[in-house]
Amino acid sequence: PGEPVMPRARAASAPRPGRLATRSRQTTLGIVTFVLALAMYAGTAGATSAPTRAELAKAKKSLLVLSDMPKSWTASATSGGNSPTPNPAQVARCLGVPLSVVNDNPPTVSSRTFNSKQDLQTVEDQIEVFPTAKAAQADLAVAANPKAPECFTTDFNSPAARSQLESSFGSDAAIGKLEVTRTPVSDYGPHTVNITIYFPVTTNGVAINIEFAEVGFVKGNEEQLLTLSSVQSPFPASLSRHLTTLADERF
Repeated sequence: PGEPVMPRARAASAPRPGRLATRSRQTTLGIVTFVLALAMYAGTAGATSAPTRAELAKAKKSLLVLSDMPKSWTASATSGGNSPTPNPAQVARCLGVPLSVVNDNPPTVSSRTFNSKQDLQTVEDQIEVFPTAKAAQADLAVAANPKAPECFTTDFNSPAARSQLESSFGSDAAIGKLEVTRTPVSDYGPHTVNITIYFPVTTNGVAINIEFAEVGFVKGNEEQLLTLSSVQSPFPASLSRHLTTLADERF
């Protein structure tokens, strides 16, 4: 709230769907999702218990499934592991939170990765289970921090972060300036907070634009996070609103 909103329309150049789009998604989703998710983390100091298997199994039933997606979409294995943020202490100082918040990683269940035709859009859904409702609410409050877009823009454009991201595309890749902001709340369902990143990448002489939006909301001691990614054009607002509303109703 209170953050300037970046326009959804982005300049596109030399679109080349298919293998390059797939590579973009596969090599960057884990990295970008992790750093964006840092803004969603909250400390769990004072926690007295971890979620049980039954709680995690129940949370998994709330995740989006392939039948929730448009008919032409397919599902693949989840993107899996995350890469550590290059500057955790800097991020923590900028956000005004303890370093333990940045390094926290609550128990999580994840959906499969859902892919549009030619992998131009993808969706992943995950639910983090906190010990208390207070901890989950505090986590979302960190995401809503007015400093979050500025802090992540600074972190993403640091030499360490840029080197990490460029290497995921290959030795000949060149990453343009990364912009972290918020997209309009009207693009999503109720009770949501989002953080969105845009960046251009050129590899093998082909330039593409990439957008990742992480959308979070809380119910009880659980926080649901949807990662919506797109190549060359913005993620359709009508689809993001449909999916986040559906997830909120099912949550």
